[in-house]
Amino acid sequence: MKTLLDPAVGIAPRLPHDAGAPALNGPAVFAMTPGHFAHYTLPVRGAAPMTFSVEGQLPGGIVFDPAKGRFGGVAAAEGDFPLRVTVRNAEGEASREFTLSVRRGKLCAAPLMGWTSWNAWKRSLDQQKILSAAKLMKSLGLAARGYDHVNLDSCWQGNRDHEQGGLLPNSRFPDLPGLVREIHDLGLRAGIYSTPMVLAWGSNRRELFPGSTGYPLDPAAFHDYFGGCGLTSFEDEDAALWAEWGFDYLKYDWSMCDILHTRRMREALDKTGRDIILSLTTRCDVKLIEEYRKYAQMCRCNGDTLDLWPVLENNIRSADPWLGVTGPGTWFDLDMLALGVMEIGRDRPSLPVGKNNLTRDEAITHFSVWSILGSPLQLSCQLEKIDDFTLDLVSNEEIIALNQDITGTAELVRSETLAAEGTPRREFRVYRKALADGSRAFCFVNLAEHPDRVTFSPDGERRVRDLWARRDLGRTSRLEMVLPAHGCRVLKLS
Repeated sequence: MKTLLDPAVGIAPRLPHDAGAPALNGPAVFAMTPGHFAHYTLPVRGAAPMTFSVEGQLPGGIVFDPAKGRFGGVAAAEGDFPLRVTVRNAEGEASREFTLSVRRGKLCAAPLMGWTSWNAWKRSLDQQKILSAAKLMKSLGLAARGYDHVNLDSCWQGNRDHEQGGLLPNSRFPDLPGLVREIHDLGLRAGIYSTPMVLAWGSNRRELFPGSTGYPLDPAAFHDYFGGCGLTSFEDEDAALWAEWGFDYLKYDWSMCDILHTRRMREALDKTGRDIILSLTTRCDVKLIEEYRKYAQMCRCNGDTLDLWPVLENNIRSADPWLGVTGPGTWFDLDMLALGVMEIGRDRPSLPVGKNNLTRDEAITHFSVWSILGSPLQLSCQLEKIDDFTLDLVSNEEIIALNQDITGTAELVRSETLAAEGTPRREFRVYRKALADGSRAFCFVNLAEHPDRVTFSPDGERRVRDLWARRDLGRTSRLEMVLPAHGCRVLKLS
């Protein structure tokens, strides 16, 4: 049987996050370190009020709040603790298997999801903007889909504490510990930014933002126009202060992503007794993956995402060497999402102020590839200006589930390029990912500047579901589709 797909990619409207029977989202596994404080709130969609229950043995030292669906505490011993979680409201109930995995060096079992400040606000972030983003993640239903991190990027930094040595916030953050408490009270987690360079990116002549090392400069370290890394170490002092404030994530940002500074920061974070995810950016070397895996949960090697197709295409290609070598515990980071209204790049005349520059198909491809490749999904737009199309896009629970399913990692199973003289360049890719329910997801991507007709024959007749449309297409042994320029399809075959 042959199935011909319509060229237009249908996007189903998002489901109401605060109505109807409960639906549990998020990964099937949450990882924590024995002897460290950790916390996690189950993401769930449905009408309030809701109550939660857990069947099975919790790790010693971990408690569960049945009113909030929140795990928290210090796990005493290593091991995997299989549970069954149930949530109920007046409309019904939902249950699923869920495992708390207490292992050393295994944080971030599934790709991180959340919001981060850089693309949205660049240097103009402040405490109120961060708190507003956290509240909007709840009220827009993003937290119910699994977006649970609120991460500060550069430009929060002030001066060092003369007695303790830790880096204090600047005047735009009058109560950073209080901000973190408010984020946690919303059932979310909080992230912060630093660098082993003496000055962080985002610094300029008017304002300098210190990093986690100080002068004198290390002559053996890489130097750029910010000066490079210093010989004076502040990693322990900074990590202790971040843990005291309650942060759960650190973006550590410098050109080289060398192992020395990675290891030093990981050791400093571990000394705090709090689980803190470590994200390395911007120039990780895939040859060092086995070393990175010992210390970091996210590795990035690409430029900042902008809402420009050439930038997105470059970042898509940046993942090629990392396919198959990253996965649970260490994920390749395609960088934050360039969706919605952002401040980054608005000094370029080609980029419009107040709206996103990507076409509809480019935006769909952007979120599809980030999802199936297992990249962390970090929104970085001004959430108060988010439009319905973008919110529908990033709220599609079936696409998000591909990202959070850690049964398999994505493979590039087909890549065809044709640039014959006198004809338009043809280039498309097919990614495949095995899923926990025994099915496989396929993402068909057209990188070319014109529509392309693609045929695909699965191994025998299969049931097909269009994940963007959330629609079953029936059984087929041959698929034919027209992919729009810079467009894609995401299908599930079972």
